Amino acid sequence: MIRLLTFVLALSGALGAGLPAAEAGATSRPDPKQAAQQKAADKVFDLSRLHVIDIVISEEGVRHLTEMSDTRYRCTVTFDGLELKDVGVRQAGGMFHPYQPITGKPSLSLKFNEFVKGQRLHGLEKLVLKNQAQDQSLLNEHLTYEMFRRAGVPAALTAYAVVRLNGRPAGIYLMREPVDDDFMLRNFGEANTGGNLYELEFHAGDFVRNPWGVDLKDEAKEKRNRADLVALATATAGTPDAAFVPNLAKHLDLDRTATYFAVETLTGHWDGISFRNNNTYLYHLAGADRFVIIPHGADQSFGGRGGRGGGFRGGSFGGFPPELLAQRFRTVPELAAKYEAELARAGGAPVWDQAALLARVEQIAKLLASYDRPNEIAFDLARFTSNRPWVESFIRNGQ
Repeated sequence: MIRLLTFVLALSGALGAGLPAAEAGATSRPDPKQAAQQKAADKVFDLSRLHVIDIVISEEGVRHLTEMSDTRYRCTVTFDGLELKDVGVRQAGGMFHPYQPITGKPSLSLKFNEFVKGQRLHGLEKLVLKNQAQDQSLLNEHLTYEMFRRAGVPAALTAYAVVRLNGRPAGIYLMREPVDDDFMLRNFGEANTGGNLYELEFHAGDFVRNPWGVDLKDEAKEKRNRADLVALATATAGTPDAAFVPNLAKHLDLDRTATYFAVETLTGHWDGISFRNNNTYLYHLAGADRFVIIPHGADQSFGGRGGRGGGFRGGSFGGFPPELLAQRFRTVPELAAKYEAELARAGGAPVWDQAALLARVEQIAKLLASYDRPNEIAFDLARFTSNRPWVESFIRNGQ
């Protein structure tokens, strides 16, 4: 059993045998739309093949590609031979993810129905292509989301693709499922779609102390209000320990939250909510009227930068405090006990299954080596090969 107690956040959480779907507000049986969405996602994020994606971006799009904007431009996308025209494209990035010109290796966000109503890729509205600039192994994000799903926490699906931009080979990309309406339908069923989606980022501060500072998707466009987040923040900051658990449970799925914190610890995801107040989504389930936490930006886990050999100090990383929510989880005895038990459960098979995780690494290695034009992906293959031992060591030893 892997236990990374040298950098364990004494948070909380345990479900021992697993998480019942109803606890997260998910439907006990997939509704027809949910089942169809799962089938579509499985087809796109097929790990049995190395996907090939050709993207031809318009001249206007090329000129504006490096602009940090939500504006999308026209492009043609050919996905494993299937051509889709008039797809919307913009660069995907952020404060610590520099934008690149088309001559480099830009991360891209594709929206298939931006200009053609109803157009989708095998049932998906959007697709994110990540250049993995901060994931030198090309494995960290992929394996971390796999761990979350194994433990019972919804997380984005991923697969691998060789991408060509306007005819030029751009290398290996990680295809990632966006956390959007399709994701919510696939994971929680139609009854729980349409809720508020908040993105927690380090520069925006702690949502508990300032629930008005974090980004709420489509807040202005759809005239959304953040009373739900204010209520969660108030319960987190203002409830005495004696009443903390029942009060917080009105607003947050505590069992799944405990699992979430445990998986962040086990995977060394130091750049999330548990250790650095960053890279996290809070989603308010419309039907269940409670929040769930969804991982995001886990590209430096599994022995990535700062995770090798530890680096966690006093429940934080590099002196940056975790969210107040995570801090309170580690100080309330009932929740601390949940976390410890969930850490133990997720730290062993079938969640942290060393053989299965190592087999996945080998599967990806064979997948990348199968490409018949190795010169086009030589740089990324070298990154993968060089950093693979760090990841495998982390899987075996937790460091």
